[in-house]
Amino acid sequence: MKSPILIFLLLLAVITVSAQPYKRPSTLNPNSGYSNVNELAGGFGLGITSEDYARHFAGFTTTHGYQLNLFGLNVKSNLFGGLGTGILVYNGGLLFPLYGDFRFTWNRTKPTPFIFGRSGLLINPDDFDHGTRQFINLGGGIRLRLNERFTASFSPGIMVQMGNLVPRDAFIDFKLGLAFKP
Repeated sequence: MKSPILIFLLLLAVITVSAQPYKRPSTLNPNSGYSNVNELAGGFGLGITSEDYARHFAGFTTTHGYQLNLFGLNVKSNLFGGLGTGILVYNGGLLFPLYGDFRFTWNRTKPTPFIFGRSGLLINPDDFDHGTRQFINLGGGIRLRLNERFTASFSPGIMVQMGNLVPRDAFIDFKLGLAFKP
């Protein structure tokens, strides 16, 4: 009868006693994770600007996604991919963007260059069937790291939008952003 109790106490002691404190395992990507990018956006039309939704726009966008840092692989860069939405006020009315956003940043020094690609829909609430457009937005910019959680950015680019019954329009656009990473 003493043997089972003695074995139980011995197993309990081995399981619960640890000689060293628990340390979280190291990862290759200690700074990877959720990130949020909020931007003020504006643009000026190229080519024929007499049509509605072709002269200029201004608005706000927000993108939520995942930032993957590659520092553990001895590459000082990171990738960001996310989904976003917002509101853009054009010379012809409102459009609501719904898009995917991808960014590549070279290093984490104070001023850091990056490139981006953004593509999706510009939804027209007044004429959903014929006024909704597709768009692609490509460009680059400079990102300034403010602290471990916040970065500011400025990024010019080229945006092209097209639809079924609407002409293709091109814009030079500018974004001023603030990114947050918890």
